[in-house]
Amino acid sequence: MNKKGFLIFVFLFSLIFYLSPKGLIIESKDASNRSFEDYNALFKQCPFEVKVSSYQYRLAHYVSFTIVGGNTILANFTLEGVTGEYLCLSDGILLYAYYPGDPLGDTSMLFLDYNLTKVWERKFSGMTLPQYYENDTLFFIKHGSYEQGVKSCIYVVNATTGGVITEICPSIPGGFVISNVKIIEDGLYFVATYVETKFLWVRTNGDLYLIEESNVRKARVASIDGSALGAGFWVDANDKYVAVAYFLANEGGKQKNGLCVFTSKHLVKIACKRLDKTPDAMKLEDRMVYIKFRNGSVGTYKIIAP
Repeated sequence: MNKKGFLIFVFLFSLIFYLSPKGLIIESKDASNRSFEDYNALFKQCPFEVKVSSYQYRLAHYVSFTIVGGNTILANFTLEGVTGEYLCLSDGILLYAYYPGDPLGDTSMLFLDYNLTKVWERKFSGMTLPQYYENDTLFFIKHGSYEQGVKSCIYVVNATTGGVITEICPSIPGGFVISNVKIIEDGLYFVATYVETKFLWVRTNGDLYLIEESNVRKARVASIDGSALGAGFWVDANDKYVAVAYFLANEGGKQKNGLCVFTSKHLVKIACKRLDKTPDAMKLEDRMVYIKFRNGSVGTYKIIAP
């Protein structure tokens, strides 16, 4: 074999090795009693009762937050929006109001300390909701839309000042949606879903991202022909693996449900498995993946890999 032929052989072998599965996912025993409490749950026990009510004045919508201690009204705050929610955190109370289902509607926020003094107030463009809180840091996801061309972003915010520390917006043409975020010690994982159009075909893709400081890695999780009418991705990770459970449904009535596992550092795809039910939550523990389905059942899957 000449040198050129040898190089072609090495290239093809490396390509096949890279694209081929590096392990297996096998179904194991049922885990119906397993808890799927969200690892990034934000809620703390509130020292006050917060009553939330909405009203409309002319064409504008507002949300009123009334803070009550005992039978006494301690404070009242109003934000612009249709739906209002609040979070009690270790540093204070976050009040926010938004327009549900409208990725173009702004989100208004107000952060109070536990003396009910206003610490900061700000608006985010688009429907931007809190996802995670840790060490005086809030993580928000701006909800995107392929149909309306709205790009999804992740904002890392200093809870003390309200200032944006980091803004993460993947470089994807057109609108896209970020589904689920898994925070790790020195970075984060998430899946971005977007519609790709080339000549006469349309496809919806779900790509897994790993952001570590200025380094970005990504890998394809799954695709479906056409523009997805429904999509969901759930991400969890440990020091060896990243697991992604997903569903994709298109306008033709086709649906894909699946589970894929990648290496944690380089996002090399280890294996994927088709599922016969639609996922609703997922948890990774060591080599075991637990998936809660929409019908209430729970599936257990073992990763067989180096």
